[in-house]
Amino acid sequence: MSLSGCWLSVLLIATLTGPVSAFNVYKLGGEDGNAWDTALSFEPGNYTVLNASGVSIATERIASNISYSTWEDTLNEILDIDGRRWMRPFFVPPDLNLAHPAARTRIARGISNNITTSGNCSNISTQLVQVGPMYDGDPNTAAFFNVSTSENSGIESRLYVQNSIVELGVNYPINRIRFYPRLGTANPKIDELLERMGEPRLLKESLAEEDFTENFLPWFEVSGANSRHGFASHCYLSTSENRWFNTISRNRVDAPNDPRLITLSKETENLDAIVDIRFPSQQFQWVAVRPLNPIESWEIAEFEIFGEGYVERAVYTTAVLDFGTPMAWGKIRWDGLFNEDSNVIIRTRSGNDLDPSLYWVPSNIEGEPTSLDRVEFERADQSIRFTTLDTGNWSFWSAPYPLVVGQSDPELEAADWLDGTPILSPGPSRYLQVQVIFLSSLSKAGQLRELEVQFAPPSALGIVGEIWPQDVSRTEITAFTYSVRPTFEGGDTGFDRLEIFTLTRVDQVRAVRVDGVELDDGFPIEILDDRILVSLPKLEGADDTFKLIEVEFDVHVVRYGTQFQGWVFDSESNGVKQLIDPGDANVDFPGNSLGVRTDELGANPLAQVRIAPNPFTPNGDGVNDAAEFRFQLYDVSVQRELTIDIYDLAGRRIRRLERLNVIRGLFDQGPDVPEWDGRDDEGEQVAPGNYIYRISLDTDEEIGNRTGTISLVY
Repeated sequence: MSLSGCWLSVLLIATLTGPVSAFNVYKLGGEDGNAWDTALSFEPGNYTVLNASGVSIATERIASNISYSTWEDTLNEILDIDGRRWMRPFFVPPDLNLAHPAARTRIARGISNNITTSGNCSNISTQLVQVGPMYDGDPNTAAFFNVSTSENSGIESRLYVQNSIVELGVNYPINRIRFYPRLGTANPKIDELLERMGEPRLLKESLAEEDFTENFLPWFEVSGANSRHGFASHCYLSTSENRWFNTISRNRVDAPNDPRLITLSKETENLDAIVDIRFPSQQFQWVAVRPLNPIESWEIAEFEIFGEGYVERAVYTTAVLDFGTPMAWGKIRWDGLFNEDSNVIIRTRSGNDLDPSLYWVPSNIEGEPTSLDRVEFERADQSIRFTTLDTGNWSFWSAPYPLVVGQSDPELEAADWLDGTPILSPGPSRYLQVQVIFLSSLSKAGQLRELEVQFAPPSALGIVGEIWPQDVSRTEITAFTYSVRPTFEGGDTGFDRLEIFTLTRVDQVRAVRVDGVELDDGFPIEILDDRILVSLPKLEGADDTFKLIEVEFDVHVVRYGTQFQGWVFDSESNGVKQLIDPGDANVDFPGNSLGVRTDELGANPLAQVRIAPNPFTPNGDGVNDAAEFRFQLYDVSVQRELTIDIYDLAGRRIRRLERLNVIRGLFDQGPDVPEWDGRDDEGEQVAPGNYIYRISLDTDEEIGNRTGTISLVY
């Protein structure tokens, strides 16, 4: 298992039944959590029961009632840093031989310990017996190829022109390949050879006496390929998408190599017993060597692969965690170290049965595969069997949670859960998986110290919602109706609050109705910058099942595909919020969705640009002394740099007003509105007259600009 600069601690919190609200905490990492690899097993550890004040009152065991692995660990490692456990992607040290059995089989592929050849399927097993010793980590054994044409030879060297291939399982950062014959202490130049070998070098005392240096390989080609080439894991498993390696022709002198392999070194007159090939780091999953028209006996005792740096992609996926009964997922938060040269993707999925996968083989009817159970799948032909997500019982992986938003705030009381970000996986559901993907550069990687997930018994058995209309203008305020319909069963905690995410500030809430009855001022509504909080009468039990909640509000939509996500919760309980699922909540509306579409997709993201007042009079009288640049910014999902420049009519820039990191929103009121006071960059008042302004947004397209004129008078 491999970790990237951050120890992951998963905190799963559930409200207990009983007189006092409480949380359950499932923790990995941190100072008192389960061992990190606990979640990569059939016994994913214990969770702690906490009361509403965050005090531990009991310990329980997490279940994983399945007989085969549902977890994944691709090249993570755990480090102790200042007494704390951190998870980060694996860092390849420069002295680690990745071709050694202990390293190359870390991600098992194929059926031959991650080595193979490019020969015909019928010949590979025989060829592996011959080439295997060059990858066994023992410098006193060798893959020896005799020129002899003896009928007893497993491989006749004149005929063996295939690639001998190391399969590393995933991409590694590789910058060096070294191979050599058996070196013996009887060689009078053995000390010189070992010195020239460099680090890591063989120990003289580990070598046998007999020397075979003269069997070095003079003619070879070394090549590599990364995971994007998608070679099959075995020749019998070759498909049209993932083909096996091309078999090298033995009937042709100078036969070409497989074109998918990148040549790293090609020699026909090599004179060095120890071949040491160095090159700038490249990401390779496969490394191959082949002889070029050999005419003498030759051997390789050890073929070694070295690199340095973080692996470019490392994945950590917990086992399917079984919490016994359906739960409502609250928030997720973490403590980590991140940088611009790498990324960490944290996401979740939830389900209502043990296994997220369905198992299949093709049938005689196109498009109608045959379903298998897990035992049948294990026995099926690996070249044709496949899996799909059980979408009837499991959600897709959630969108990645924003790293900055989910970062825990040490200034806040942890038990209050005022930080973190809402979990997007649907609930109530009984099963949960958490996944962390590290995407790194050679020298930079994110790190996680801990991660927490909050959950509780549900407010309702199910809650569906929809918004209407779903096709709106992005230049005008839209009147929306947000409909919610709950389903309750015995034991549900109920709710009295509805929270609706709106992205921008709502202009007004016009009405709130429950079962057709409009609520009065006794149920206050709070309008925040990006959401509204609606007070409701307590809804719970069979009498409130299927009651329709309707909220009518006006808001300006500034992004295509905005999702008006919603949550319900009990204000008197622990505050864990249950996510509203999109669905048919209101028979009057056909949408069944919480997302909306804006017109003019792909148009200029800068719109509704207005200068007010224009002209303006910066004479110090307190009236119209500055011109405000008001505009609306659409369809920008990440922060972009925005600048406003003022030019005179000769085209000379006299003032740069703002250099902002902005995201979609309305820049038409309040302190965020840029303004010009009539002065240049030196602070001097400019002459009266007409000027040109240019608002520029740094986008991948050339559409993020607006220009116009502004007049200054005294």
